[in-house]
Amino acid sequence: MAAEAKTSHPSRYYSFDKLSQQTQMTNKTNCLQTLEPDVRRHLLDLVESIFKFVVDSKDTDQSAELENMISSLERIQGMRQVLNDIRDISCEMSCNLLAAGSGNLEKTRTAVLERLRSYSWSAKVVIAIAAFASSIGELSMLVKHRDDDLMAKLLVKILKGHSPKLDLNALAGAGLTDGMLEVVRTNLKFSDSLKVQESMKEAMLEFYLNATKNIFDIVLQISAVLSKREDVHVELKSFSAQLRDISIQLQDNMKYIGAEKISPLEYEEVSEISTSELIAKIKKCIEVQDSEKLRNKHVLFLISDLNISIEEIKVLERLYEENEGKYEIVWLPIVGSLAYDDKAEARFLELRQMMKWIAVFPPRIKEVIQYIKRDWHFIKEAIAVSVTEGGEITCLNALPMLWTWGKRAFPFTEEEWKKLDERKTWTLDSLFDQLILPGDSGIDIESWTKSEATLVCLFGGGDISWNQEFIQKVNNAAQSAGVFLKLVYLGVGKNKGKGLTRNQLGRDILVIQSESQWQFWSRLESILYAKIRFGKKDEVMQEALKVVGYGGNGEEWAMFSMGQGAMVTTSGKTALTIMEHYQQMERSGMIGVHFLEGIKKYKKLITRDVHSCINLHLPAMGQIPGIMICPECSKVMDVFYTYRCCPE
Repeated sequence: MAAEAKTSHPSRYYSFDKLSQQTQMTNKTNCLQTLEPDVRRHLLDLVESIFKFVVDSKDTDQSAELENMISSLERIQGMRQVLNDIRDISCEMSCNLLAAGSGNLEKTRTAVLERLRSYSWSAKVVIAIAAFASSIGELSMLVKHRDDDLMAKLLVKILKGHSPKLDLNALAGAGLTDGMLEVVRTNLKFSDSLKVQESMKEAMLEFYLNATKNIFDIVLQISAVLSKREDVHVELKSFSAQLRDISIQLQDNMKYIGAEKISPLEYEEVSEISTSELIAKIKKCIEVQDSEKLRNKHVLFLISDLNISIEEIKVLERLYEENEGKYEIVWLPIVGSLAYDDKAEARFLELRQMMKWIAVFPPRIKEVIQYIKRDWHFIKEAIAVSVTEGGEITCLNALPMLWTWGKRAFPFTEEEWKKLDERKTWTLDSLFDQLILPGDSGIDIESWTKSEATLVCLFGGGDISWNQEFIQKVNNAAQSAGVFLKLVYLGVGKNKGKGLTRNQLGRDILVIQSESQWQFWSRLESILYAKIRFGKKDEVMQEALKVVGYGGNGEEWAMFSMGQGAMVTTSGKTALTIMEHYQQMERSGMIGVHFLEGIKKYKKLITRDVHSCINLHLPAMGQIPGIMICPECSKVMDVFYTYRCCPE
């Protein structure tokens, strides 16, 4: 695919990477809720008055004016609690200021966020700036009266040489007092605009929350910087520039919110079009030379955001190479134009470099994004819409078929899916059928299933103590029963990087990692997805449900297999109990080729009177009521179907 010309992006998300994980906190109210407009105005007027007092070189007494402003605020319903919170947060900030550099910023952040847990983010910012103003106002009062008030003089001495007068003057010199007022006012206008313009929430909410959290965190950092003894002018100017940049970004993006300036292609209700018209629109987005490759070809339109995993791409690449030219793949990356900045573009180019199929440059498909979301039910999880040479859709998501059946899934029709899903037995060869494993994995399913005297144990979980104990006990049991043993570790669900390594488990353990591990778990999810979809409650579904229920939730689990017989699936606790009491199976003659039968019987015995439930979480790949934005990290949340048996 030819390189794309770089386009300018007049509006983009603003986010400080170093701050992205620092303002974690559960918000108990709607993220767009804020203080009432009248209250906000009074609070900001109070902040402005305090800032003027701080930077005023004249020794004037403004206490009466400030007291009147506070009294008027207290008469507003519900405002007394807000003022109490401001005073408490001010104390937290003052501890940093008076500690002359020894204040703990992380401790302050945690305390402040805990105090503000019931406020929206827009309210948090207003209150944090008011508390900051209060803390520096008190400090300024001490400095101004240290020559004529004995107590003030004594308190200033406690500062041990700190020169708060210089630092407080530096606030105005760096433009911070004006910058804070400007950015919080712009932020609140943005919040009000979002509440009015419902259609913009999905497109703008992540940007708004990132900007708001960054303002909040900068205010806390300023309070910490002011506690330093050295010259802090450079740092304060940097904070001022950051606040100014956020304000500019808010103003630039706000112009997209006005109804008259909203692009009808992105934000208004899209018109009704036929499937053929949508496909034709998509094909117009594809470059001419790539369109030629699709002529008279079955096409899979791979639809995802830029968070598609590397493992998913690698598995799909191997399957694509095996498809013998039966179909082509076209990647349609769904990225809102307001979120497509330099960082997003770099990510797109990185992913496109890995793909051997056609990838469409994100700005080209902005016209069809809303159609894809509405008509093809794209949410967040990757899907692949299967379209025949004649433009007929055979399946709105062929990925579960691909993960389960590989090249046999073509041509991705419901009829073919049902036919392939007729398998009734839960056996080792059926579980690993069409699974792509690295050449040096050491797994030879065919030879293992031919040997009736080989015990194959698949297991997983992240608890190193359980895994090490289980490995030791299953080795002892297999040796005593006179069977060969193959141990295969499959990690902790699809959680990349959370599993154990061969060094932690032992040299004789076969560890399935990376894309092969991802495919194993995706395949199990896909099997369940099909069983639920087609209403089948057979043995395969029951056993797959156990593995995904245990392993998908990070619990320990184990599956035992010998020869062509059906496997035994257990929880980690049950597996450990069975291996601890293998002598009972020996006494019953359940050794050698009968060892698996002994495991089945003993499992049935020890679980007969034990109540155990499975909780299942499957990625949602269909239509849902709407999206949710995480109140902590501001990203679109993943969606899962949850099947739960009994309440905890």
